[in-house]
Amino acid sequence: MMNDTKNILLAWTSSFATFLGSREAGEMLSAIVLPIVFFAVGKTADILLQLYFARRRDRDARNGGERN
Repeated sequence: MMNDTKNILLAWTSSFATFLGSREAGEMLSAIVLPIVFFAVGKTADILLQLYFARRRDRDARNGGERN
């Protein structure tokens, strides 16, 4: 949970400059939506990799450590 909170805070702080720049340009959508989209895509990739490595680790444990 702490790692997720840290990732959210990093996404928000990294979007701060975008937010300030878009405020002058009048385009709030990109400052708010894009960091959320990038966070969601990154988190999805992270979860998919964790599932892949967990399944591979379980498969290797069942096969006695042999790689197929």
